[in-house]
Amino acid sequence: MRQIVSKEPWWAAPPQPGQDEFELEWGWLVTYNEGEPRFEFVKERPSDQEIRQRKGCRTAPASE
Repeated sequence: MRQIVSKEPWWAAPPQPGQDEFELEWGWLVTYNEGEPRFEFVKERPSDQEIRQRKGCRTAPASE
């Protein structure tokens, strides 16, 4: 039976230069026990804390 192994907040499209990551459309990158990554959107945005603590899908800091 297919089961979820991990879920990570992930943006729907890469940010534009200088775009704040909190303005992006977010979903979840879901990994199943078969090892198949699958991108799924959720109706509720991940919390700011979940976005800050994600391991992947990093945005470059805005230029100063």
